[in-house]
Amino acid sequence: MRNMTQRDDWMRGSWQWQEDRARARRRWQRRISAALPIAAVGVLVFSLVVAAGGSGAAAGSGGARASLASLLLPSGSVGSTAHHSARTTSAVSYGAASRQQPSSAIAQHARHAERYREASSADLALVPTRQVVAHLEHTTKGYPGPHALGSNRKVPGSWYGYPSVLPVLAETRDRLKVRLAQRPNESTTWIKRGAAVLTVTHWAILVNTSQHWLYVFHHGIQQDAFPVGNGTSRTPTPSGTYFLAFHAPPNGPGYGSVMLETSAHSNVYRTFDGGDDAIIAIHGPVGSDAQIGNHGAAISNGCIRMHNWDLKQVKHVPNGAPVILTS
Repeated sequence: MRNMTQRDDWMRGSWQWQEDRARARRRWQRRISAALPIAAVGVLVFSLVVAAGGSGAAAGSGGARASLASLLLPSGSVGSTAHHSARTTSAVSYGAASRQQPSSAIAQHARHAERYREASSADLALVPTRQVVAHLEHTTKGYPGPHALGSNRKVPGSWYGYPSVLPVLAETRDRLKVRLAQRPNESTTWIKRGAAVLTVTHWAILVNTSQHWLYVFHHGIQQDAFPVGNGTSRTPTPSGTYFLAFHAPPNGPGYGSVMLETSAHSNVYRTFDGGDDAIIAIHGPVGSDAQIGNHGAAISNGCIRMHNWDLKQVKHVPNGAPVILTS
């Protein structure tokens, strides 16, 4: 009887040991199964970081951080620190190295070298890769500084009936420094952050008035180039950094399918052709196709004239996008 009891005890102990092992095995299997998705996410994030670092290696650490931010942040996000920091941060990103990458448009136009050229390195340095844009919901107060208590102007919620869409040059926790569409040229002010909805554009236009060429950029990479007719020496196109204020219907025959009204104003005319202001616009040739030709010319009162077909290739650039006028 005693021997049978010992055997039963041994069998029960053996069975208990096996059951404990099986239970421990199941517990580890559950832990491994739970850890696998986390590990997969970690591998994916690591791959994205490596890819971002590789694509921005030529641009330096700043370019790599920008590439990583574009991967991890929503497309409409301004930035991870801008909303939570009291310090002033830039809302414009530049990156010269990334702009040296060849684009499909450049390869496509290489067959037509007489009607295509690449922007100079000096002009490239002026072109942003990313621009934060403020869409005003109503007329709001403008302030002379980021911490000024008193307002010194009003910023209109619309201009000539079109909503105000303004580039953001800098930002703090509570305010935005925006470029204005009104005179004087290149004027700026600070507005409260809550007065605007923010988006981001990667488009930009540059016009070199001494070369008589207009260049289109996306993410800082040249996409296209066109000969243009710009201002003469007596009625020059004003140099500076501006933006597309609104798209308007043409003034009449010859102005093309649309007029891209910029924030630049003539320094010679206060008003023009019966209008309230002399705004510098990008529009059709106004009968000067032959003068524009394949190389451009100084022929206008300050506006940028384009062949009608070329204008159609530019009109998709959105309001708020930078327009750099250089010579």
